Amino acid sequence: MRGSVVKKGDRYFVKIELDRDHATGRRQQKWHSGYRTKREAERARVNLLSKLDRGEYVEPSQQTLGAYLADWLKAIEPTVRPSTFDSYSRNMRLHVIDHVGSIRLAKIDAGVLNGLYATLLSSGRRSSSRKGAGYSAIVVMRAIELRRQGLTLEATAEQLRTDLPEAAHITKDTLASLLRRQSERPGDDEATSGLDRRTVNYIHTILHRALKDAVRWGRLLRNPADAADPPRGGQKSDGVHAWDSSTLRQFLDASRDANDRNLALWVLLATTGMRRGEALGLRWSEVDLDAGRARIVQTIIQTGNVVSVGEPKTARGRRPISLDPATVAVIRAHRHRMLQERLLVGADFDDLGLVFHQPDGSWLRPNAVSEVFLRRVRCYGLPRITLKGLRHTWATLALEQGIHPRVVQERLGHSTIAITLGIYSHVSPTLHDEAADLVAGLFLD
Repeated sequence: MRGSVVKKGDRYFVKIELDRDHATGRRQQKWHSGYRTKREAERARVNLLSKLDRGEYVEPSQQTLGAYLADWLKAIEPTVRPSTFDSYSRNMRLHVIDHVGSIRLAKIDAGVLNGLYATLLSSGRRSSSRKGAGYSAIVVMRAIELRRQGLTLEATAEQLRTDLPEAAHITKDTLASLLRRQSERPGDDEATSGLDRRTVNYIHTILHRALKDAVRWGRLLRNPADAADPPRGGQKSDGVHAWDSSTLRQFLDASRDANDRNLALWVLLATTGMRRGEALGLRWSEVDLDAGRARIVQTIIQTGNVVSVGEPKTARGRRPISLDPATVAVIRAHRHRMLQERLLVGADFDDLGLVFHQPDGSWLRPNAVSEVFLRRVRCYGLPRITLKGLRHTWATLALEQGIHPRVVQERLGHSTIAITLGIYSHVSPTLHDEAADLVAGLFLD
């Protein structure tokens, strides 16, 4: 008999006989635990034997979810971008493994996942730790000042490392802990300690992928995340920030008047919608100024303090981009300026063939470029947007001017047109109004 029901104490167990071990010839048995009644155990036995006959049986494993996620992260690391891996590993470590990592992988079901999501929504923010202790009030006040100027945590930490010797080794996580401790007050509302719905939805997305691979690897029969009920993600709280054409012109005019070394970079981002890393990774070999064309084939990625070269974010990210005559003229002037700088540097110049680079020819650090942009915006007294806002500005202006969304998608390098229309849904009301007026005007007075 290949399967039997065994009673131990007040519980029933199902024992399944598997094929003998090919190497040793020994019998192999697997026990499935803990049924409350004999009838439940009998049903389970029939179901398990049916799966065994169909080749769908998955042996019970003692591996925990935490141990499996460690295996999974190690396996996918070579297949994803460094920034993606950093995000996956950080979210799994902080928000999943710490809460349910000790549960056996085979015991993870929709109930466990829904309970995790509820916990993260109510109290998912990590409480203050001792990280960050020992920094002076000068570091704290400078950090608060930078954050009020709109800098991200990562950018603030980088600026602190530059400005203050005592903060030379401060990290983004340490800074976050330092600022949390500074802002804590007695009687804080418990609700403020929860993660937002979009973050929890993102955690579910990572878990779903991980558990899908567990099924593919034969460690689970089905993906429990399929039956879970994550919160709807919603949009980012700050939405899409973009300038109008007048404000963009003011910024570029002010940069030109200030003889800004990065003027050509700002112009290229504003007139093409390129991503920051794509522009910084652009090489002269990929630019044809006579034809007014550029090709995106690589990107500069920064993860923490590490800068590396990678492929474009999506398959469609590897694309040609048309350059308008005014942009071509600005880039020609930029090339002339870079050649003059190279003559001054002499033999120490590191020729990587980059269009935008440090005076010595080396990579520009993406986060540092973003910081320079923010300082320029503040200096010129313009409405605050991030460097990515130039990309948003191009897309918004293009859609408002009637450029077909498919063209906008291809120029931005989005994988699908749905992503383009989803991000720039704020433009839709204007387009709908124009469409209503235009069509109605064809046959109504």
